[in-house]
Amino acid sequence: MAGKRKYIISFSGLSLGKHEYEYNLTDKFFEALEYSEIKKGDVRVDVRLNKQSTMLILDFIVRGEVTVPCDRCGDDCKVKIKGEYQLFVKHVGTTDLNEKPEEDIIALSANDGELDIAHQLYEYTILSLPAKRVHEKMADCNQEVIKKLKEIELAEQNQSLDPRWDKLKDIKFNN
Repeated sequence: MAGKRKYIISFSGLSLGKHEYEYNLTDKFFEALEYSEIKKGDVRVDVRLNKQSTMLILDFIVRGEVTVPCDRCGDDCKVKIKGEYQLFVKHVGTTDLNEKPEEDIIALSANDGELDIAHQLYEYTILSLPAKRVHEKMADCNQEVIKKLKEIELAEQNQSLDPRWDKLKDIKFNN
């Protein structure tokens, strides 16, 4: 990812307490990820880092708009996103690094002084997407695709059931 260095937080020299960071994720960020389902975006992520003696607590506030394929017609559509997430970073000994990591907890050795949050920025953006990603107005959808889907739906409704199953309709349960 180009410019990946800007997504690294160097916490070794930070004082205990709260620190704030702001990241703007643009088309360039999403294009650099070959596995990204987001094609374009304008997302602001505010990161609030609370440094404690044995751990870091990061709060991610995600707000913005991204372009993803419409679930209804397949064309690109813009979707507004927002979400809040929390991540814990624990300093552990080298023997504890092999333990199974938990969700939302990252284990770093005591010698680590930096944290790359690029993956978390992408992951939390994806988690902020709504379950149904469609154009706001049905008229904005690709009307040719919508017409074809309606034709397929009508054809399926008009299709009769397999005649081998007709005998089952006659079975009644007597109690």
